[in-house]
Amino acid sequence: MAPLGPLAPALLLLPGLALCLAAVGPSRLSCWFVEEAGRGAGVMPSAVTQRRALLMLRGARAGHPETEPELPPDLEPGMVFDIADSAGALRRVPLPAGGHPKEGELPSCEINAYAPQEAHVPWAAGLTPEHRSPPGLGGPWFISSVQAPARGYGVSTVLKAEEAAGAQPPAVTMATVLSVFSRTPQLRSRLGRDVLLDCGFAAPPGPFSVEWRYQYRGAGRVVLAYDGRAARAHVAEEGAQLFLEEGQAGTDTNVSLRLHQVGVRHEGTYICTIYLPHLHAQQALELRIAEPPVVTLRPDPLMVSPGAPAELSCEISGYFPLDVAVSWLRRGPGETGGDLLEYVTETWESGHRRGPDGTYSLSSFARLAPIRTSDHGATYSCHVTHTALATPVRKSVQLRVAGATGPSLEDAIGMFLAAFLLYGLFRFLGNKVCPAGAEEKTKKSE
Repeated sequence: MAPLGPLAPALLLLPGLALCLAAVGPSRLSCWFVEEAGRGAGVMPSAVTQRRALLMLRGARAGHPETEPELPPDLEPGMVFDIADSAGALRRVPLPAGGHPKEGELPSCEINAYAPQEAHVPWAAGLTPEHRSPPGLGGPWFISSVQAPARGYGVSTVLKAEEAAGAQPPAVTMATVLSVFSRTPQLRSRLGRDVLLDCGFAAPPGPFSVEWRYQYRGAGRVVLAYDGRAARAHVAEEGAQLFLEEGQAGTDTNVSLRLHQVGVRHEGTYICTIYLPHLHAQQALELRIAEPPVVTLRPDPLMVSPGAPAELSCEISGYFPLDVAVSWLRRGPGETGGDLLEYVTETWESGHRRGPDGTYSLSSFARLAPIRTSDHGATYSCHVTHTALATPVRKSVQLRVAGATGPSLEDAIGMFLAAFLLYGLFRFLGNKVCPAGAEEKTKKSE
């Protein structure tokens, strides 16, 4: 069973979270009312229609839309939804500042009809022991989804109409019954770090269950499932921890999930689902793994004789995902400034290699033009760009052409040592030969 902990440690991983809680968003949201026709059990809908709608958001029931000025004139009857959002989950939707938002900055909004029903998962079975939806649930019911991933917020809300939606009334008066929200709809992490998937909900006091499901490329599994009535976890993967803090009446309940030391296998979509008796809503979060590459350039130093062939290799390793680009550049001897760089044209690459940890590696090669003495001092660089890098990585090496200049300090020291050894050798041999010659000369003189 995954341990259940307080919210305080989780908040340390989300700077500014408390500030987001107090944020007050719009009083109205443009939306689409989506209807599906011809859907049956396991059958795709034969037709989908969309109509413009407007959500009027209020902290409490105060007035009606007919008292609001400047309602859009193109709205059909029944497409104005007057929503009492007492918990404020919808009113936290952030809007861009200024009057000219960029593409993708405005939140997307969709509202659909909703049918209460019992949940068919073991961890929520105890919420509806009668196994049927009682007539007292009333209705009609709707569910809305407002997503602003670029601004760090998403919320799904189950709504109950408080009066029948007819053709004449200018608005459908509704109240929020269950709101499931996240302040981290999109996350990115490096390998080996702990990640907090934020999820919370607002609902009337009562029993609930929580499900965290992972999906990736059509496959999925339950990462953690918590039965609130039994106060126990049915499913809990290793490294998954639920931060559970039940709110008081009128406050949010935290059900965030922490993943310990994430790897490539953790990338995908995580769906936080809250079950209430006969009701459920969910919020999807996207986790992306982005690990920057390690770049190594060989050989270094680069010493080549005039006319000799030369090749450079650039090893790019440990990166994820695959989108990596490599380019080779040359700067002439004594040149400075970016405008003097030229591309090395004769290059090739190996295929991507997958490592045990799921990261990739790649080798890139460059063949240098025939080396001339005048190339001495030229600089060759391997430039690597990747989604996990804020700026490209550059590794450089300077070409040294043998014999292009006078001896270096290292060469001079080597020549001095060689001369010193030769001198010592000659002295030694001289001492061996000269004494014998002197003795022979002495005998002849006697």
